[in-house]
Amino acid sequence: MTDLHVEDRLAVQEAIARYAHAFDTGDVAGFVDVFTEDGIFEAVLVDQPDQRAVFQGHAELRRFAEATMREDVHVLHHLAGVMFDSTAVEAPTSRATVLVTKQLPDGPAISTHGTYLDRWRRTSGGWRLAHRRYVALGYGAAHRSRRAPRH
Repeated sequence: MTDLHVEDRLAVQEAIARYAHAFDTGDVAGFVDVFTEDGIFEAVLVDQPDQRAVFQGHAELRRFAEATMREDVHVLHHLAGVMFDSTAVEAPTSRATVLVTKQLPDGPAISTHGTYLDRWRRTSGGWRLAHRRYVALGYGAAHRSRRAPRH
């Protein structure tokens, strides 16, 4: 088994950033392109593992992106703590902490936060997500009509 070269690690980290930028800018094609043809995006709430959503393949990923990316809603994915759990070139895995903010009429608010658990595959087009599992720790004020008052 061979470990990833530095160039491969950087390419994976760039793909992680491309995912966020594509989603944040409403680039549906760019979002879908981060995944392999049979790629999977799975979202689960940590305290409700039976409450999950799974989108597999470019067609489902495109429908998901078109349904969730709206020009009138501004979101930003803030990524930190990117690390590799496995650097085996045949099946590398990584994780990253994510905080998503959304612009509300009265200011920015946290929409969700959690961890991306990623499995990667090298393709002719470069490194792509074979499976992204988003483990959400919760959803915040951005899912309510207004923020709670500060005390």
